[in-house]
Amino acid sequence: MRVHPAYIFCLSTLLGACGGSSSSSSVPRSNTTEPTPFVLEETTIDEIHAGFRGERVLADGSPLSCESLTEMYIQRIYAYNDNPQPNGGLPIRGVLAINPQAINIAKDLDALYARDGGIGNRYLHCMPVLLKDNYDTFDYPSTQGSYSMLGHQAGVDANSVAGLRDAGALILGKANQDEFAFFTTGFSNRAIQVSNPYNTSESPAGSSSGTGASLAANFALGGTGSDTCQSIRHPSSVNGLVGIRPSLGVISQHGIFPLSHQRDTGGPMTRTVKDAALMLTAMAGVDPRDPKTLNFPQELRPSNYSNYLDRDTYGVKGQNIGVIKQLGTSADAAGTGTQGELIAAAAEKMREMGANIYDVYLPDFESKGAGTRHYDMNQYFEAFEAEGGSSERHCVSSLAVDADTAHNRSECSGIDGIIETGRVGPRTAALFALVAADDPNLAPTDDELQAIVDMRDYTTQVMNALVDADGNPVLDSAGEQVRIDALILSPGPSGGRTCDFGSTTQMGSIVVPVGFDDSVGVPRGMEIFVRQFDEGTGLGIAYDYEQATLHRKPPTIEASPLNANQTTAEFNARMQQALMDGAAVAPETLPLETYQKVLQDISGG
Repeated sequence: MRVHPAYIFCLSTLLGACGGSSSSSSVPRSNTTEPTPFVLEETTIDEIHAGFRGERVLADGSPLSCESLTEMYIQRIYAYNDNPQPNGGLPIRGVLAINPQAINIAKDLDALYARDGGIGNRYLHCMPVLLKDNYDTFDYPSTQGSYSMLGHQAGVDANSVAGLRDAGALILGKANQDEFAFFTTGFSNRAIQVSNPYNTSESPAGSSSGTGASLAANFALGGTGSDTCQSIRHPSSVNGLVGIRPSLGVISQHGIFPLSHQRDTGGPMTRTVKDAALMLTAMAGVDPRDPKTLNFPQELRPSNYSNYLDRDTYGVKGQNIGVIKQLGTSADAAGTGTQGELIAAAAEKMREMGANIYDVYLPDFESKGAGTRHYDMNQYFEAFEAEGGSSERHCVSSLAVDADTAHNRSECSGIDGIIETGRVGPRTAALFALVAADDPNLAPTDDELQAIVDMRDYTTQVMNALVDADGNPVLDSAGEQVRIDALILSPGPSGGRTCDFGSTTQMGSIVVPVGFDDSVGVPRGMEIFVRQFDEGTGLGIAYDYEQATLHRKPPTIEASPLNANQTTAEFNARMQQALMDGAAVAPETLPLETYQKVLQDISGG
């Protein structure tokens, strides 16, 4: 591996912070084995833990600690996040805020390492993680990428965030996102435009755009996304990442600001399948606050999803893999153009690895949803407040509440409502107005929920007993009707709205890189789709394919020495760039007129 110039800069000018010679958390390395250099770019959790054991050392020969690792990531964010890149002319701007407590948390983790003589049962010990800005944390606000939500401070972590912390992860900060997770272009009014690190003139996709761009640029080891319709899958594809949109109920929806509780799920995004599997293990779990998790009882859940990363047992060989040739009215679900060619080549590669490849037809698939976004968002606010959350906002719209309104929102008045603040960005305002126009009391109906179940059953039945385009049984070499183990398709946008497939059926997907689209200089991925709660099968296939191909490559990006040696407070303040004139005042208390001018300027109005 080459040593990136940013790390040379960090280690040569900030040795005390980046190298450190007093780490009490590192076990002295053996004299019998010469350690190898630790390189931050493209590192993995295994390599980080090897560094803590002294098997990998920093450029000056000093041992790695959680504190030095965290400082290295922070310095990399300072140097690269806001620097316009030669590959497209724009800055990456994936990171929205750095956790002011990150270094103190790292010191605490170092103390635990010293106490336990190693990572103990913390399999994510000191994994620096960036959370999408719609994940609640007790120690830093979440704003959904919107000025209307400044100061929105949860009293408790989202359930999945608590799981990450329990496993030893370090919450490094918040990543930018499309405002309120509308759109898929990486635009929010807080950090303006997120760009794709491979070519900053290209889209990073969204709405988990900041997470995708940040991980591609090596600003953290792992990150979280949320996916209503492609918002984990598409950013993972175009940023060369592994992304998991698990079946609904694998990960609790608690503490993640919703779009649709019948389609939303959180999930991990990383640079490797193994790191994603470990993050999924930590984020998953039964949570009584989310009844969907009760459909997947603890006794049926894997103890660790990384157990499926045994290539001989769970790999591609012998798997029946279906390439989707028809999905409802679409004949392009496996991708068009370069992405379609790359996915076709991936299917052929899996055939060479011993998989049985079949065409799959799902002509009766239709996209389904349930309830209203207004109802789901107000339900979030009710739980948020019940758990000690503090926010200037209390509902979607104060004009849509009365004494009979669901979720006890009758006390929401004036600018307690998001829509009434006038601080929702112009690109999002019209869509959010449609949310406000939805019935706030309309919970999912039995018929709507049954339609989702029916579509999942239809998909599962086709996977269980494959038929051809004419409806005739497809038989294997032994004369038995084929049972499909996993499906492959495009994660978007090539191939149309394939995102509705997983979102409607509530079944699981893993995105893995399949190569690069040289015409635009960005990666592409494929979606490996599995039965409900069968993420292990998808991970086994994804890991074997990943290890056989190693398509993941980092982007070529340049640092700016002008942005080095900042403080976290300075960085976080600068990310409020559109409000810099009011920097002396808490942003949530600025006059409405200030926001109206800022939003006009952003939109060019």
